[in-house]
Amino acid sequence: MPEVMPTTPAEDPLLVYADGVDSARSAPGVVAAAATTGDVQVLLGWTPEDRPWLASPSLRGRTVMAGYALAGAVGDRRLAYLPTRLSAVPRLLCHLRPALAVVTGVRRGTDLYYGSTVGYGPAATRAARAVVVEVDVQGPDLSGRPIEGPIVATVERPPAPGGPAVPRGADETDRDVGRHVVSVLPEEPTTQFGPGGIGEGVVAALDRPVRLWTGLVTDAMAGLHRRGLLLGSITSAYTWGGEAIAQVARAGKLRLLPVEETHDVSRVGAIDRFVGCNTALQLGLDGSVNVERVGGRVVAGIGGHADFCAAAARSVGGLSVIALRSTTRSGASTIVPRVEVVSTPRCDVEVVVTEHGVADLRGADDVERARRIAAVAAPEHREELTQLARTLPYGSDCLPG
Repeated sequence: MPEVMPTTPAEDPLLVYADGVDSARSAPGVVAAAATTGDVQVLLGWTPEDRPWLASPSLRGRTVMAGYALAGAVGDRRLAYLPTRLSAVPRLLCHLRPALAVVTGVRRGTDLYYGSTVGYGPAATRAARAVVVEVDVQGPDLSGRPIEGPIVATVERPPAPGGPAVPRGADETDRDVGRHVVSVLPEEPTTQFGPGGIGEGVVAALDRPVRLWTGLVTDAMAGLHRRGLLLGSITSAYTWGGEAIAQVARAGKLRLLPVEETHDVSRVGAIDRFVGCNTALQLGLDGSVNVERVGGRVVAGIGGHADFCAAAARSVGGLSVIALRSTTRSGASTIVPRVEVVSTPRCDVEVVVTEHGVADLRGADDVERARRIAAVAAPEHREELTQLARTLPYGSDCLPG
């Protein structure tokens, strides 16, 4: 008799969570019940705030951004990581055709609007067959963008399980990096900074006016308005902060757009003097960047890194900057002969900055790139990097010795 192959069970319907600091807190079962849907698998994005249901052994699904609150679920493979640039998430959602999307919003009378984040929410509501809105009765009303799509239910936003998630502030090393970054900025640039200590360090070091077109705006970035250093309005997809951002919004200086606009490489690359300043987990001696994986573990995601680096490298008068601390907290070098995975290619990296200085890679071949990058590594690692560089394909020409 012919062998009968086992059938593959049909996948449960897909529930997409819009991402951001204000992403929905309601558990998948609560959202599915509100929409009268059965068991679901999830697709998640950037989730900096913890969710108790993320610890559930029955959680199944995927994410386009690891790290933060998703570290545990990605680490034990209850969530599979999808390496996806942020600008491509809307197209991915169209391909996946989710049954359900949940977004967070605020009420304006009888209408529902995005609150402090737009992100890929509009793409999720377009792609999904049904939409549930988690209504934040205490959330800020910043976006002015209505929530559209086949809304079938609303649920009330639960209280935060712990204190609010906050971005890491800058220490003295971050501020040293920031001062070097500011030294290479063109006049009246349009700038983009990532969150965390490096971005906060750059903002603290700014001493002349800039425009902001960024993926995420923090209170420190919004504070440029109070310091008299903000030209025009801030354009962003996400916010992470409080009163300083609210003040900018009240002044009419905040524009929140979906990621298909904020991260559009062609659109952003057409902005003159656009400077993308992003960080890295690892930087290779050829300039390749890893923002996803360390020691074989997925710890973060591509996000908008590849989008903004590519846009900055195309901008007339612009600059693509990778700014990073030269060592990890354990003292390991963040500059390595080869990165574990290439998240952003070397062709989209023009300047590397650490607390030890600036490596301008423009016009440099692989040999010269390695020389310049090694020169801004931590002093205690430079000799080893010099030796390891000789094992690379261009190593016989690299660094004397």
